Amino acid sequence: MSDLIIIARAQAKPGFEAVLVAAQTALVELSRQQPGCIAYELHEDLTQPGKVLFYERWADRSAWENHIAGSHSVAFRAQAGDWIGDFELLQMRQVA
Repeated sequence: MSDLIIIARAQAKPGFEAVLVAAQTALVELSRQQPGCIAYELHEDLTQPGKVLFYERWADRSAWENHIAGSHSVAFRAQAGDWIGDFELLQMRQVA
């Protein structure tokens, strides 16, 4: 498989949980419409509001890079940067 799997984990800074999740939710539909997007899901922890995980599956690295460089992704990062306290990005491939 040549798909690129992205796992992005973020924790909102205290007081920014709702605003961050709302902004991330708005990002989902825009991202799903992009060429090469196979899956784009947002999940929130049941016990820790504002602790979220994105599961993304892209046809290839180029499709993901176009997503990251797209205007809606750039605008989101500019807006949400101050709301995110902790962040981790994993670039993976499915092996089984």
